[in-house]
Amino acid sequence: MKSLTNRVIREISGDKRTVALILFAPMLLLTFISLLLSDGSDKSLFMSLGYVFFGIISFFLIFIVSGMALVRERSSGTLERMLMSPVRRASVIGGYTAGFGLFAVIQSIVLVVFSIYVLGIKSEGNVGWVILIMFLLSVSAVAFGELISIFANTEFQVVQLIPIAIIPQVFFSGLIPLDTIPYNLGNLCYIMPVYYGCTAIKEVMVLGHGFSAILPFILALSAYIFVLSALNTMALKKYRKL
Repeated sequence: MKSLTNRVIREISGDKRTVALILFAPMLLLTFISLLLSDGSDKSLFMSLGYVFFGIISFFLIFIVSGMALVRERSSGTLERMLMSPVRRASVIGGYTAGFGLFAVIQSIVLVVFSIYVLGIKSEGNVGWVILIMFLLSVSAVAFGELISIFANTEFQVVQLIPIAIIPQVFFSGLIPLDTIPYNLGNLCYIMPVYYGCTAIKEVMVLGHGFSAILPFILALSAYIFVLSALNTMALKKYRKL
């Protein structure tokens, strides 16, 4: 798994467009949103909703990159050659997750630091907890992207699945009060990782709560990652039975 993780890190590091998408695109998007939601010097709306865009932007971009990468590995035959070796399916999934997880950590730190010290978003709680939540949310996006890519035959099919995979997450991120969603559809939030991530960030940045308040959300994101990783490992049976 370590060698695969190192290979993923080298490949991402060598692709300037992917690095820009992971590290610089979030800052540009968040800056645009801050200008869009600000009325001159009045940034109150952006300050009250900025935490939501942390989760949405991070999840969306990591999902795209990880989903495309695994499909590319399959189309080039790399994944099939890898599965012809004695490497375990769990090691393949773990290697990809760990490789993208490193960039998820960097993205989380960059996005939080940029938002607080450049855009002026205030955090009432410990910034370290925000970075931890962002990291877990990003890793869940990696696992989700891997699951989508396993069942997609081409990169274009991954793009086609984006509206189904991402748009529902936006509705349950906190932009819309869940109790205003009709037919009790707001309860669907409990299967959406962005809900747990954005709510936990709100608990820290807006309400100033500590670890005990965000622990249920951290456990939920961790369970989400574990379940998706298990599903991804089982899904690789379609390429090779060990």
